[in-house]
This record gives sequence, structure tokens and C-alpha cells, in this order.
Amino acid sequence: MKHCITLLLTILFSISGLIAQNGPGYFMHPDLQGDQLVFVAEGDIWRVPTSGGNAIRLTSHPGDESDPKISPDGKWVAYAASYEGPTEVYVMPISGGLPKRLTYEPSSSIPTAWKSATEIAYVTNQYSTLPKLNTVTVNVESGAKQLLPLEMAAEGSFSADGSTYFFVRPTFHNNVTKRYEGGTARQLWKYTTGTAEAVKLTKDYIGEDHHPVPHQGKVYFLSSRDGIVNVWSMDENGGSLAQISDESSFDVREFSISGNQLVYRVGADLKLMDLETGASKNLAIQLISDFDQLREKWVDNALSYLSNMAVSNDGERVVMTTRGRVFSVPVKDGRTIRLSRKDGVRYRDAIFSPDGKSILTFSDESSEFEIHEYNSLGMDQGKQLSTNGTTLKFDLLPSPDGSKIAFRDLNNMVWVMDKATGVQTKVTESDEDITSSMAWSPDGKWLAYAQATLTVRSESR
Repeated sequence: MKHCITLLLTILFSISGLIAQNGPGYFMHPDLQGDQLVFVAEGDIWRVPTSGGNAIRLTSHPGDESDPKISPDGKWVAYAASYEGPTEVYVMPISGGLPKRLTYEPSSSIPTAWKSATEIAYVTNQYSTLPKLNTVTVNVESGAKQLLPLEMAAEGSFSADGSTYFFVRPTFHNNVTKRYEGGTARQLWKYTTGTAEAVKLTKDYIGEDHHPVPHQGKVYFLSSRDGIVNVWSMDENGGSLAQISDESSFDVREFSISGNQLVYRVGADLKLMDLETGASKNLAIQLISDFDQLREKWVDNALSYLSNMAVSNDGERVVMTTRGRVFSVPVKDGRTIRLSRKDGVRYRDAIFSPDGKSILTFSDESSEFEIHEYNSLGMDQGKQLSTNGTTLKFDLLPSPDGSKIAFRDLNNMVWVMDKATGVQTKVTESDEDITSSMAWSPDGKWLAYAQATLTVRSESR
């Protein structure tokens, strides 16, 4: 009997493991308080200890939640959500529960930091005559609001006693250019209650410093001073610069500090760093979820997602590119062929070869969009023809005999590739705008293309 019970329990645990599957996720907006960490994944807010493991989902609304912030006493989580339409600030218990709406602004409101255990700061442009952000604090118990007396102030955090606010000015310019150094680059400032003016902390740097967090006499912030956005620190007067994280591939997007621990997002992962030793590691977080976004879904109106189509030279078939997939469809009778069923591969701009026996397309199978060739009957796994992968390519156009392939790239250059050797020859000399208009001569010896040119005006004297 004992052995039967053991076997039954083993089967039940195996089945429950299949039903409640867990797996990795895409983690964003981490916030740390003690050994508790909240973050955003699948558009919801989750909680997990700093030791990692299975995360607990705190929200389940179909809309997106973002920017969770744990209160200093660790009892509450404030966050942004659009449950009733506009994006507003809500608060809920750290263990989960019914959210309480804190703001009622016509403009979006995003929480930025707790000032005390009962006051959360948020940013909004509701109180500006121009589309610039201001910082407002709201009492979670009484609902009383106070506008900080600062012209443009966002992405800020308070000192431990709540008297000094560290923030950025100008506010975010919505320019996603890497290593931006324009006139609206965000830089660090601080304002202490009772003083006449805010003080600028960023010195002798024209790039971006942003998202400051004061902690134990230092101000931690994000900066691309080394070419990649990393976590840096300075003293509270803007001196003693030091680089904290050393990511070399992906920018650090968000971070949070508590005690001697720093957690930050890089790529799709969260890393935990010991500030005393500088050692960091990926947090092993698992989501217990139904992963609805990965479930196979049928699209009824597939043609509305059509991004490209081309007709074979004999007029018998049409090749269509839709939602990253390629299909060969008969004009009259025949079967529809899906070109490839490789998981995780996306295709663009498919076109027939001149003889109709193959289909040329851009594929990201190699992690970069390269030219691939497939049998038009879907009877092979395809082969990669180009290999340089330095920038995006567009507008495939094979020569009449199929021996050459013309295309343009993101740098406004036209190229001709020899199909047999893979050698690519640059046709254009300038990077003035190239249009999608290209055509081969019937003998394949000439390629016509359209390009904008600079107009030079000469004046007689």
C-alpha cells in the first residue's frame, strides 16, 4: 500500500509540474527593498526574493503595469497602470491585493520614488504649460498632493530624510540615439527643501546622466560615458566619479539599490551585484505562468498583415510575406506552400528567381538579415547566400539570368552580389537617398536605380 501511495504522489507531482510550467522571462523595471524584489514581466508585476526562484504574480489585469516602487517600510508597491483609461498611480500591498488608485490626472502619471513611508512621488506634465514633466508627491493615506517647486524635474529619488531631491533636467527628449549629446541631453541636479535654487551635479560632460538614486553618501545613476550605458556613482556634490557596472554588450536600462545590493536590468535579465565586492550574477528567476503570448494563435485576417508580395515570371504563383513568414500561393489551382517552418526565424521581402525554381528572401536565421535561397516548392531547408551582416538590406532584385542579385542597404548604398561567389560590389558612390526603384537591362549588363543628388547652384560674376 505504501509503495502505491508513493507511486501515486509521484505521478501527481509529475502532472502538476506539466500543468504549472515555469520558465524564464523578459524582466524589466526592477525595484529592491531588503531581500524583496519586484519587477515587470508579461505586462504584470511580480515579486521574488533576491535568492531567485519562482516569482509570484501580483497583478493580472489585461492592461500593462509598469514602474513598481516598494515603500521604505516594505509594505506597499506603487506602480503605473491604465485600468480606467489614463495612466495613473496605484498602490497595493506587497503581498498582493486590491489596488488603490492615488492619482486622477488627465495626463499620464508615473511613480518615480517614495519620499517617505506614506508619500510617493510621480511625474506628470499636467501642471506645465509646455509638454515638460514636473514632480508631484501624493500622500497614500490622505490623498494630499504637493508640486515640487522645480521647472522640469523627472526620474528623481529622495535622500533618506526626504529633504533633498535628486533629479534630471531637461526631461527625457524621446530621442533614442545611442550616446546622445544634443542640447536636450539629460543631466543630474539636486534640490534641497528651503534652498533658493537647484544645483547641477553633472559637470564637464555633454552626454546623458539620468535616473539618479542617492544611497549612503553617493549618488548612483545611469550614463554612457564609456560608450555603453552602465551604472556610475558620484558624491553628492558631483565629484568622485566611478563606474560601478561593466556591461559591454547591452545597455543597463533600470536599476535599484538596497543595503549593499544593486540590481539592474541588462538585456532581458536582472543582475544582482554586491556593492562591497563588485561581484555580480544573473538572478535565476522563473515565472509560473500559462505563457499566453507563446500559445499558437490563428489569424483570421492574415492579408491585413501582408508586408510584401511578388508574382513569378510565368504568372502562375504569388509569393507573400506576412507576419515574418513566407507563403507561395497558386493563382489558379494548386496548393499553398509555407516556405520554411524553422522556429524563431523571421523573413522579409521574398521574391521569385527569374526561372521560378527558387525564392529569394531576407532571413535573420544567422541573427542578422541575410539573403537566403529556398526551393520554391518548399522541398529544402534553404541556404544562406550573403554573409557580411553589417546593416539592414532591402529590395532584392535578381538579374534576368539569376546570376546576380541587386539590393540596397540602410546606409543608402546599392550593391550587386555575385550569386555563385557571394562577392558583393558597391555600385553607388554617395549616400544620398536611394529609392526602391531599380531595374536590370534585358541582358543583365546594366542596373538602373533612382537616387537623390545634391543641387549645386553656380553664379556668374
